[in-house]
Amino acid sequence: MRTMKLWRITFALLAAFSLASCDKDDPFVETDSGKNTFGFLLNGKKVEYAWQPILPFTDYSEPVQALEYGNDTLRIYARLESIEELMGAEVITIDMPISKLTAGAVLDNVADIGLTYHAGAVQEGNVTHYHNRNLDIIKSRVSIRSCKPGEVLSGTFEFEGDAEFLDGTTRHCIITDGHFDVKWKR
Repeated sequence: MRTMKLWRITFALLAAFSLASCDKDDPFVETDSGKNTFGFLLNGKKVEYAWQPILPFTDYSEPVQALEYGNDTLRIYARLESIEELMGAEVITIDMPISKLTAGAVLDNVADIGLTYHAGAVQEGNVTHYHNRNLDIIKSRVSIRSCKPGEVLSGTFEFEGDAEFLDGTTRHCIITDGHFDVKWKR
C-alpha cells in the first residue's frame, strides 16, 4: 500500500515537472522544422498562438496545425492569445490551394483567410444576441519559405481588412510580420 502511494506521488511529480518544463517556441523566429508556431503583428501589436500543453494530443487539440482537406486545400489553423483590438478573435485559419504550394511561391490574394471577431451584442428582452463576423479581407500575401508536402510548411504572411461593428464603427486592421512553421498533416 505504501509503495503504491509513493508511485502515485512520483508519477504526479514527474508529470508536473514535464509539463512545467515545456517551452513555447517563439513564432517570430524563422524556422523550417515543423515546430507548429504562428504569430503576427496586428496594427503593430504582437499576436501569438495560444500555447498550452494538452495530453493526449489529438486533432484540433494542438494550438497550431496544418491539415489537408478536400484533396486540394491545406488549412493552417491557429488558436490565438487574446486580441484586444478584435475582441473575441480566438482562431485564425488560412486556406491555400495545395497545387500552388511550392518553396518560394508568393500567393497574392489567393489564400482564404478567416479571422472571426465579436462585432457586438443586441439585447432583446431577457435575451442577449452576440454577433460574430469575419474580418473583410481587402488584400493578402502568403509567401512560402519551405514546402515538403505531408511533412512541413513554413512561410510568412500579411493581409489587411476591415472589421465592422454593430455600433456602426469600422476598424481597419493591418496584419504584418506573420510567420508560420507547421507540420503538414494529411
